[in-house]
Amino acid sequence: MRRSEGTKTVRVIYHHEDRSMCGTTFKAVDEPRYYNRIDRSGWYTVRPSKGYWESDTEVRDDITFEVVDGDGNTLFSESNASLGAFQSVSDRASQFAREWAEMLRLSDYEAWKKWLSSDMESHGYTGYVDNWLYAESKTLAVETIGSYEHLGLDFRIVSERMEHTVCGKRWRYVYVENTTDKNTAALCGFILA
Repeated sequence: MRRSEGTKTVRVIYHHEDRSMCGTTFKAVDEPRYYNRIDRSGWYTVRPSKGYWESDTEVRDDITFEVVDGDGNTLFSESNASLGAFQSVSDRASQFAREWAEMLRLSDYEAWKKWLSSDMESHGYTGYVDNWLYAESKTLAVETIGSYEHLGLDFRIVSERMEHTVCGKRWRYVYVENTTDKNTAALCGFILA
C-alpha cells in the first residue's frame, strides 16, 4: 500500500496514445508534468526523454486525476484507488467499430479480401494480391454516417464507396476516423455489392 498524504487533484488533458506500451499519456494542465494511464494497471508519472514516454513511478492512491477536454470541461475523474472510468482511444474506437459492424451487418476484412481477390485469375492479373486489393481500386464517394467524442477528441464513422478499376466490383469500406489527425482508428467492415 502506498502511503497517503492527503487528497490531491491533478487536472490533465489527453496528449497521445502509445498502443505498443498499452498506455495513454496525459499532460498536466497547471504544471509541466506528464502522466501515463496504463490500460490494466493505473496511473504513473512519466519523464519524456528523446521521444520516449516510459512510465516512471506509480502514482499514490490519494491523487485523483481530473481528465478535461480542450475547453477545460471535466470528462471524468479517476485515481489508482478507484480505477474504471478510463477507456483508451483504441478501445473506444474498437467498441464503436463493433457496434457499427453489427448495426450495418458488415462483412469483415477476410471476407472482403476473399470476395475481391477471387476475380484476379479470371482477369489475368499477375501482380501481387495487395496491389489488386488496394492499388487497383478508387474512391467514388466519401460520407460521414456517424460521430462521437472521446477524451476531448472528435471521431467520425466514414463510409467510402469504392470501385475496382480492373474487375468493376463495388463495395463500401466503413471505418472510424480521428478527425484531428485523419488517421483510421478502427475498421468497422465492408458492404459487398
